[in-house]
Amino acid sequence: MNKQQIKKIFEKTFKIEISRPKKKLVKTTPLIINQAINFEKEVIFIASPKTGTTSVRTQLEQPGIPIIENAHLDISQIRDLIYIYLLKESLGTNTTFPNGNIVSDDELRQKADKIFNSYFKFSSVRNPWARAVSLYSRREGVKLKDKMTFDEFCENHIYASDTCFHPTLHRNQLDWLTSNDGKLLMDYVYKVEEFDKAIDEISNITNGRLKLDNRKRNVNPNSKSSDYRNMFNERTRKIIEKRFEKDIDYFKYRF
Repeated sequence: MNKQQIKKIFEKTFKIEISRPKKKLVKTTPLIINQAINFEKEVIFIASPKTGTTSVRTQLEQPGIPIIENAHLDISQIRDLIYIYLLKESLGTNTTFPNGNIVSDDELRQKADKIFNSYFKFSSVRNPWARAVSLYSRREGVKLKDKMTFDEFCENHIYASDTCFHPTLHRNQLDWLTSNDGKLLMDYVYKVEEFDKAIDEISNITNGRLKLDNRKRNVNPNSKSSDYRNMFNERTRKIIEKRFEKDIDYFKYRF
């Protein structure tokens, strides 16, 4: 007597229906590079800390598990991650012998370069004095407002990612956007103070592929960056001016 016959006898005798347990469908979460890259829109956004990046990152975010979760990576690190992502996706996919159908490492690197060069790469920058106030007032990362005065903060504020949990040791915001030899790798850099203007320009440059919404901006209610001048005296103003001279000169910022 087979299993099917036994099943019918039990169902008839006890007037029950025995059904097979349904197999659960396991949903696999896709792997993504980092929230800096959106494959669908073909864009790369570099988020230098405290330059109004949260709302943009939220609008570009795709579902998946990132290779590196940290939102603040520079352009060179993102370029390297594209190759790592393609390499990881290609490993463990061989089902034939001999394995001549597998993509070579050289082909992976060429594809990574093609993605990097063809995607629209953009970022934002901020007035260094206002940004210093925002870093001092931040609600996340390394909080300093209740631990030192603003004057003390200015004396010790050195890097563009100071107060981040995962700092990238660049002194200026511009350093996040350039190669090791100082070449700007971005297609478009806007001032966060001119975000409304940037929204239209970005839409035009990408032929409508990327449309950002200014209404989704994340604002710290405790920040005094909008009235940043009131936080400085002559000495601290000059400290920031000297320390971030590169950003001030390149992006034509004034106190």
